[in-house]
Amino acid sequence: MSHIEPLPKVLAERLRLRADAFGIPGLAIVLVSAGRHSIWVHGEDAPGSGQNVTEQTWFSVASVGKHVTALAVLDLSQRGLVDLDAPIGRYLTEIPPAWANRSILSLLRHTSGLPEYLSYTDADDVPDRRDEFMRVYAALQPLWDEGQAWMYSNTNYILLGFLIAQMSGVSYGEALHQIFKSFGCTGVAVSSPAWAREANAKGSCGTAIDESSLLRQVIGDGDISFTSEGAAAWLGLILGDKALDEHHRSVMFSAATMKSGRPSPYGCAWFVDLLGETPICHHAGHFDGWTAMAYVVPSMGCAALVMCNLAPGNTRAVRFLTQMALEGFVPGSTPLALDLKFDDAPDLTSVARSQLLRQGAVDASYFSEEMTRVAERGGPVRNVINLWSGQEPQIFGLIESHEHPTHVFRRYRVSYPERIEHLLVGTTTTGQICWAWPL
Repeated sequence: MSHIEPLPKVLAERLRLRADAFGIPGLAIVLVSAGRHSIWVHGEDAPGSGQNVTEQTWFSVASVGKHVTALAVLDLSQRGLVDLDAPIGRYLTEIPPAWANRSILSLLRHTSGLPEYLSYTDADDVPDRRDEFMRVYAALQPLWDEGQAWMYSNTNYILLGFLIAQMSGVSYGEALHQIFKSFGCTGVAVSSPAWAREANAKGSCGTAIDESSLLRQVIGDGDISFTSEGAAAWLGLILGDKALDEHHRSVMFSAATMKSGRPSPYGCAWFVDLLGETPICHHAGHFDGWTAMAYVVPSMGCAALVMCNLAPGNTRAVRFLTQMALEGFVPGSTPLALDLKFDDAPDLTSVARSQLLRQGAVDASYFSEEMTRVAERGGPVRNVINLWSGQEPQIFGLIESHEHPTHVFRRYRVSYPERIEHLLVGTTTTGQICWAWPL
């Protein structure tokens, strides 16, 4: 059992002022580190509700929940029930031949090349049943061969949800609740975003269950809710060695290698890269009125989960609050600890700034083959990241770089009056952009 530690008053006040400035109705910040944890809550559990956020308030975490799906798949692997390198078609026989040869690991890492099903339908019209989902989307063709590019696609995690149900012999929701129960985790639930709102309105406790989500078949891409207390216990589980053995923990937090020989800094539902020489892992999500951000530093034994009841359009604010909170709790754990440094490639920085904070189309000549594929075929839902926020940053400066034989990763600080962002940019040996993602 970890020691509950109050957040320092100065840090809590800084977070309160920022949250109010960002217009966040209510949020919870959960921090865990080496035998201690802290929970800080603020505001209302729903806009205008008049009810304060408490440690028992439910928050849907949107795509942050993908790592729970990933953990369940890795658990199947460590129990010998699935082979991560095997094609998904070995286990899901009804999927179309064009999808069937994609490995389970490529689905976990978003390197499968499968299209984003949400690009072809309204979110309100997603089929509820597995057979209907396959009927509606089976004609969609892969965008490229496995490993030729990285593109975030919810299709991957819907298929992984099917896999969990198939191999567990129960529904996805039931399989995950069995995992929660096996580790004594309360305050975490497989649920819809609407359920979290309803549970808060009813005053439901951390052992509440969304019965309808236990029956859902098209699920797995983010349908998880936490209370603050549940999140603290869950983060402790992720940081420990009880959920996954050493090999599968390594798989979860290891980046994929593309066919080009360059990495895509994404593991199994975590963005993964280095802060100095220390691996860091993070993931954000926003959907249907909820935004969340998780940040984990396995080697330092610390983590943060920030959850709020405002979306869309709030991810950038929550990213900043997450780094602010964890840096105040565990100094040196986030890029906020780094200073600006001499930029030895100002021309490359200028290109990165113009292309990634763009107001126009991508200039393909500045991008590698992996990124060009996404720009050409990703569509409006999934494309090269565009960080333009309607205002020019005050600072776009280099804070660290890592050179490798096939590529260079550079992290930039992008500062605005109300927040600080960090942008990881990968370039090839010829200076083309091969990766870009914000933190």
